Amino acid sequence: MEVERERYEILGQAAPDGKVTVTGERKVGGVEKFEFGMQSDPMSRVIGGGYLSHWGVDFLQKALGSRGTCSRFYYDRKIAVDIGDPEDEISRRKRKLLFKHGFGYMCIPTDFPQDEKRLKRLYEAALDEYNQYEEIHPRPAVLQETTIIDEKGTVRRAFVKAIDIKVGGGLTTTVSEQQKELKHAGKLSKKELRLMKLQAKLHKRLRRAAQTGTPFRNPFIAKGKRLFPVQYAR
Repeated sequence: MEVERERYEILGQAAPDGKVTVTGERKVGGVEKFEFGMQSDPMSRVIGGGYLSHWGVDFLQKALGSRGTCSRFYYDRKIAVDIGDPEDEISRRKRKLLFKHGFGYMCIPTDFPQDEKRLKRLYEAALDEYNQYEEIHPRPAVLQETTIIDEKGTVRRAFVKAIDIKVGGGLTTTVSEQQKELKHAGKLSKKELRLMKLQAKLHKRLRRAAQTGTPFRNPFIAKGKRLFPVQYAR
């Protein structure tokens, strides 16, 4: 993996009250190029799973612009990897933003030896750092709403935890745990059943209109009341 790095110096101006205002930045030195991993790729053997190169995500790009790109993103471990100075301003901001959005971050110093044992310790330290952050800032569980029909034919509504990847690997929940949560599904009221059937009919009409290229019809069934509960923009 070939990585390029450019150094920037932040310029500021101090006010009489001691506050510093950032006035700009300027490039310091030339472009540094170095390689890490290459053919044997010890980094991938330590972290495991597949990865994307030059990974950029919206919240990083918005905050850091062209420097909001990570060298790699291991999607099976939900962790981003960079090579550079772990304590410089960009690395700190990346780490903070990635942690906030539920991603891990591992920054490998440029002079770090390509030794699997030492890389593994660095990787474990990066996971510990994220786990400590999550203890202080626990992420809310993502719930999915679903409807099921029990053995008696009764329609019920249940909320189950969404299956997602944890930082470092593993899943936030399992199918067997979801099945336990489904046992607590509540029975839908008659009004909810009518609304569910109406929504299913609405979706069928919308699909048919889209497939045939004909306008969607939603006739009035009473004064000021249409057949389907659709919100129209004004």
